[in-house]
Amino acid sequence: MQVASLVIDVPKSPDSTANRRESWKTVEVLRELLAHSIHLRDLYRNARWQTAAVQFRRLRQLFDAHCKQQIHLIDVLIDRIRALNGAGSPFARDFLDRARFSELLRGRASTRHLLVELLDAHESVLSVALPAGTHYGQVSSWTRDFAVGQVVLTNDQQIIAVSEQLMCRERLSPTDED
Repeated sequence: MQVASLVIDVPKSPDSTANRRESWKTVEVLRELLAHSIHLRDLYRNARWQTAAVQFRRLRQLFDAHCKQQIHLIDVLIDRIRALNGAGSPFARDFLDRARFSELLRGRASTRHLLVELLDAHESVLSVALPAGTHYGQVSSWTRDFAVGQVVLTNDQQIIAVSEQLMCRERLSPTDED
């Protein structure tokens, strides 16, 4: 009785250098998305801290949920970078210099300012994930990556939720700074 081999040889194609180049391009985009996601996580941490008062309970819950989703995205991005053999750098210490959480804690900001800052950060993430001129039908190889898709979907959903909060706050008190 012969046992079938579970090892599948990777096909060797003449464009393997092109595949490696595309893989490194994807890794570079994933690293940039990782830096943006870490920054967003820090923004959400700051927003949670700034909305600790009882009257902001729902907003704090939203920020807490979004912070946890960003932490999940960070894990997904690190795993994907490692899977693409870009494992040399995605460690926390490599991003400590980029983390600006200590700068965020200076002074109390209005909830409107926090929401606008979060929207801007989400837009910057999406601009990296889906560059200008890119449509869903016309994509480059890295925009089809699973991790990039996760980042786009999560940030799209968070933009909608934060935008709704901003619109509600502007309707309720357009001149208040909360």
